[in-house]
Amino acid sequence: MEAHIVSKSSIFEKRLHLVTRLDRFQPMKTNNEYRKAPNRIPLLVSLGTIIGVVFVFLLVFVSGEAQAQDATVRFINSSVNVSEAVGTLQVVVRMEASGLQPGELVTIDYESLYGSASGGDFTSVNSSLTFSTTQVTRTIAIAIINDSEYEQTEFFYVELKNPSSNAALADPYRIQIFINDNDPRPSSTATPSGVVYLDAYEPNNSFSESYSVGVGSRACNITFWPSGDVDYFHFFAKRGSTYRVYTNDLSPGMDTVLTLYDSSGQEVARNDDVGVVGTVRSEIQFTAGADGFYYAYITNKDPSDPTGKTYCFGTQETEPPTPTPSNTPVAGADECEYNSTVEYACIIAKDVAYSMSFVPVLGSAQDTDYFWLWIKSGSYYSCETLNLSPYADTNMIFLDQNGNDFAPKLGNDDKEPGDYGSKLTILAPYTGYLSIVVGPVNPPPYEESSLHTYELLCTELAVTPTPIPTETRPWVPPASGGAASTATPTPSPTAQTATTPTTTFDPSSIFLTLTPAPPPQVQINPLPTPTPEVGGGSLATVNVTLFYDSNDNFMPELTEGIVDVAVALYDNATGQPLAFGFTNETGSIRFENIAATGALRVSVPYLNYSQIVFRDEANILIRVAPQQLPGQIP
Repeated sequence: MEAHIVSKSSIFEKRLHLVTRLDRFQPMKTNNEYRKAPNRIPLLVSLGTIIGVVFVFLLVFVSGEAQAQDATVRFINSSVNVSEAVGTLQVVVRMEASGLQPGELVTIDYESLYGSASGGDFTSVNSSLTFSTTQVTRTIAIAIINDSEYEQTEFFYVELKNPSSNAALADPYRIQIFINDNDPRPSSTATPSGVVYLDAYEPNNSFSESYSVGVGSRACNITFWPSGDVDYFHFFAKRGSTYRVYTNDLSPGMDTVLTLYDSSGQEVARNDDVGVVGTVRSEIQFTAGADGFYYAYITNKDPSDPTGKTYCFGTQETEPPTPTPSNTPVAGADECEYNSTVEYACIIAKDVAYSMSFVPVLGSAQDTDYFWLWIKSGSYYSCETLNLSPYADTNMIFLDQNGNDFAPKLGNDDKEPGDYGSKLTILAPYTGYLSIVVGPVNPPPYEESSLHTYELLCTELAVTPTPIPTETRPWVPPASGGAASTATPTPSPTAQTATTPTTTFDPSSIFLTLTPAPPPQVQINPLPTPTPEVGGGSLATVNVTLFYDSNDNFMPELTEGIVDVAVALYDNATGQPLAFGFTNETGSIRFENIAATGALRVSVPYLNYSQIVFRDEANILIRVAPQQLPGQIP
């Protein structure tokens, strides 16, 4: 297969050609050119006409400038905090006038808008204000409702709009009003002995049930009881503002994982431990990309009994990080920049080698390259970095077109010992874009980044079907009497081949009995293995996916995985167990870094399935064919 190199110069030449074409329309003709133009009718302009045009121009210019400076109207604050018991809140609006005539009036409308606070928290307003040259401030009266129910800090807006023709809006023309509750916080449910079980924020086990937490406040005495409980909280963030979202005050036996989502449900960030050695609390700092609610999803990694154990969750608006002085620009940025997020991924084609570098742009401290490759469901694709410079060391990750991890996660650092390039292969589970992330294992200093270069090549793989073994008839000598006896056909053993990347399995009676209770979720724990002999052995990776093919397309979908099925991995020569685990919610399980001196055997006891693999990396698909289920299974 021939790979075509796409250089920077070819792309830059196209851009230069476009600019050159546009420049052809820029120069204006000189007076001499107009004189030489044929068939042009001369204009006779009188002195009176010229004076009239100049007068009208000056009149429009002067009046327009004066009108633009007549008056501006704005709030004196962009936000305000009040107690729920304040009664009536007075919001001040100011007019600043420089061109109004005596007696000239300015009018403007205003309207309240719901945020997390609604009609039960304040009285909506919708009216107008009038200003004059002698009255430059006016107030808007808003009644705050004081109830007896405990609530987190809530907010609403008041917005100015529709200024009269002699005025304009100025910032801030919208004010955010926070209402701080004055009622006592509810206590958690506890036993007579004082042990906390169910916390005061339940139910909050989903996005729709998430509990509201005001920015700058904390929710405490939160539990993960009963075992397996998860917690959702939400808060309102303003576009461009920076926030710190965190867990703290964890009881011994708790280890939180914090995931942050935006209002559309897209993951913003995730953190397990904050980064300090021995600390198990979580923290995320982010800058909001849009106004709206953000959702915090919190789980507990510690498998011990959660009874009586609590933690706190909080949010805080912070100052954005102080920008570091920009470096002296370094030449060598590749043609795909800027492509350091999935939203700005560079679209590439298969069978084309792209020359790339790790030179950051736009003031970034590190360059990470995102690419999009169009893939077709059911086809195999391979991407690799090659022709690395002596300084480069790449890492590659595959994500879906929304930037989410696959299950199992797909990533590779080095192709093999001594080769710092990366390579990944995938069986496309959908038709659409595949996100490819390539980054430096060790981010280079900015001034040396141009020395870290690589090429990226993605190809579609042709898969050779597995040949079906043929029947063999062993020769049997003639029986006494000279009559030849008939031999019983004996099928030959199934060929054990390493060239087939997937295996399809259709048990016919899998649903004849009720599914047993799912086993507990456990991590894959590789068992101790004997030290391989010097000079032999390798590290193997085996991916197994079990799926119920409900749409009969012979391809696993995200919703077709069979969960909690035990899968074991053995050394085929010795029968020694190497690893064991259960499939996840997508029906997948991944065994990594398995020390193997020869063939491995994958066993799924529940399906009476066994497969031998010889490859350093194998992908096994086990398909359960769709069929009519017994009546006792819903």
